Amino acid sequence: MWQDPIVEETRKIRREIESECGNDFERPAAKAVEIQRRYSQRLIANLSAFKEEREPIPAGHANGPLHDRPPG
Repeated sequence: MWQDPIVEETRKIRREIESECGNDFERPAAKAVEIQRRYSQRLIANLSAFKEEREPIPAGHANGPLHDRPPG
């Protein structure tokens, strides 16, 4: 059976984290929350602040919400 190296690496890291946390399911989640708090200044809380301003496109237009690419 073919093994994806990225999946294998992810599983290996997960096992390491579980081992560090004594195989307690609650502790990795708490550890993730702590890391988020520690590096909160690096997290983007409001992505809308980074979206460019543009006028709304009328519904049904070729570049409307269902077609968000320029023509051509």
